[in-house]
Amino acid sequence: MFIKQPPVLREKIGLFVLLVLLSTTITAQSYNKNSNPRSYWQINANFGTSLFFGDIKQYKIAPVSNNENEWRFAGGLQLVKQISPVFGIRGQMLIGKVAGTRREWNRYFESNYIEFNLNTTISLRNIIRKYQPKQFWDAYFIIGMGMTNYNTEVYDLSTKKVVQTVGYGNGKGFGGRTLQGIMTGGLGLDFRLSSKMNLNLESANRIMNSDMMDGRVSGFKYDVYNYTSIGISFKFGNTSKVKKSDEYKYFTPKDDDIKQTEYDYTYEQPIEPPVVDALTIDAVIVPVTPPVKEKVVKEAPVEIVVIETQPEVVEDEIITGLEYRVQIRAKYGREVSIQHLSNTYNIPTSEIRENNHNGFYIYTIGSFNTYEQAREKRNYLRSYNGITDAFVVAFRNGQRLNKLPQ
Repeated sequence: MFIKQPPVLREKIGLFVLLVLLSTTITAQSYNKNSNPRSYWQINANFGTSLFFGDIKQYKIAPVSNNENEWRFAGGLQLVKQISPVFGIRGQMLIGKVAGTRREWNRYFESNYIEFNLNTTISLRNIIRKYQPKQFWDAYFIIGMGMTNYNTEVYDLSTKKVVQTVGYGNGKGFGGRTLQGIMTGGLGLDFRLSSKMNLNLESANRIMNSDMMDGRVSGFKYDVYNYTSIGISFKFGNTSKVKKSDEYKYFTPKDDDIKQTEYDYTYEQPIEPPVVDALTIDAVIVPVTPPVKEKVVKEAPVEIVVIETQPEVVEDEIITGLEYRVQIRAKYGREVSIQHLSNTYNIPTSEIRENNHNGFYIYTIGSFNTYEQAREKRNYLRSYNGITDAFVVAFRNGQRLNKLPQ
């Protein structure tokens, strides 16, 4: 079933396609691959007002509320695929009514409709600002197209008798309804209630490719109706779960700021009690006399170095000055703003510490006596703060070790 589109509407459809392509480009530029967002599905239930703008209407904008009032309502369902932080695609079904009064013409009409449309959402917040996994609100454009099926009855205001019908078995839509193409456009606000549920406020106009919804062809070239709604969205699947492939990654200093750097595959290993080499113990126990020292200097200078480094003291420092932290970021040769890390990962600035290690600026969270305590904090940061490449590191007297102690 094909409806010939007027030239003006074809131009609008062309503009819609252009905007979709533009939004895809914006998505590619604004999408931050390191923020680790997941695409996901949503189902949305909504309800709100349905108001008509056309020829049979008392005022251009404000609806009348007495003597055959123009307030009507509608409800709908949406299936949403959020492709990226900026770009989403939605399929919507809407059932509702519209009405209009024109007292000087002694006319009043009421129409019931069933609408199906496909629309895209373009996030304004995530274009302007960097995406944050737990952001509380978002604002977005709504642009789309679809089909509406309607039946209309036009009444004489004085007698309340039907003087005209549109549809009701004479149309090509469901049950003989009149079938018309529409374009949708509007704005929405999204508020995060939990990891699985959002509250949505939306207002969008439907522009029809005819002037017959109110049964009168004059004045308005294209009839319009508006749907302003409140809705609840439920997300499908586990969007916050860390993939196993993300558990261990290796990053080089050339990666950008958000990525972890200098990850060592062998770094996080179960801790075993420190073992002191038997030869080292012998070297410490054997008394050092001047003749032996002179002999060692001539035949094996290395032995003097081993004896004079006092292994017992080093072992003492490792045990008493050891702590475990969780590293969340490293940047070679350049600092990263602690405030930026706080905003990105939703962590107070007071919990983030900066240190320098082998030319890297490293940023860590917490101070723990055991590896197990630090590992629990690491798992929490991965699951709830989105830092999928966080890992445990060891510090001795404020200096990061290259590997966990064995």
